[in-house]
Amino acid sequence: MKRQMIYLGVIIALVLCACEEDDKLMFDEESRALNLWFGTESLEGRVDSTEYNYAFRPLNTELDSVMFYVKLAGVPLKEDYTFELEATGGDASTVIVGEHYVLPSYVLKAGTTGGSFPIYLKNTSDFKNKIFSLSFGLKENERFETGAKEYTSLKLNIKDKEEKPQYWDDDPETYQPLKKFFGTYSHKKYQFMIKVTGKVILRVIYQGTPTPPYEISYFEAQYLQAKCRLAVEEYNNNPENPDRPLSDEYGPITF
Repeated sequence: MKRQMIYLGVIIALVLCACEEDDKLMFDEESRALNLWFGTESLEGRVDSTEYNYAFRPLNTELDSVMFYVKLAGVPLKEDYTFELEATGGDASTVIVGEHYVLPSYVLKAGTTGGSFPIYLKNTSDFKNKIFSLSFGLKENERFETGAKEYTSLKLNIKDKEEKPQYWDDDPETYQPLKKFFGTYSHKKYQFMIKVTGKVILRVIYQGTPTPPYEISYFEAQYLQAKCRLAVEEYNNNPENPDRPLSDEYGPITF
């Protein structure tokens, strides 16, 4: 019996030690590891890669952006801290920082454990009918270190190719095809949609929660359809637009 009590005491001590170690890993106030992904804070839709197509960029813009999310592994910050990204792989000799894209100095605010931040892409025609990729990672400093292995790298695929969104005409049951809201596809119409809505729309989900950044809900699609209709009407009523009515290869553009 005495020996069993000793064994039991050892086991309890080991369990308590393990719990203390888990607490330390979860609540270590000195932890300053950053996790990176494309998407939002939600577990749904987190991805380590995304695509940017210059053919879909908003018209007449010098800079566009691709957003990524940063999550601190630790307690909220007590003061503002800055962090930076750096290119870690891919076609860095072709897609050049400062010439094709900009990585600013980011600030993670006091009292927070995360936030969304942009990678800026400059207006260029260097990628016409080509495909490139870049990988980004955290530039470690005295404040921050890289986080979990699966959240250390961001892969951005870059191209400049006019192409019809995959789900324009047809989509599975829980989605709605884009044509239901925006009519017959044309590149000129799609460019106009991007300019009016400020976003690239690739899919409309009928049931469930949209996965950002290119998926929208059924109700948002209805709202954006009405917004595009109004924008076309305003364009066609503006005498400063000599090419009115706004048209594509199928005739006047409608939504």
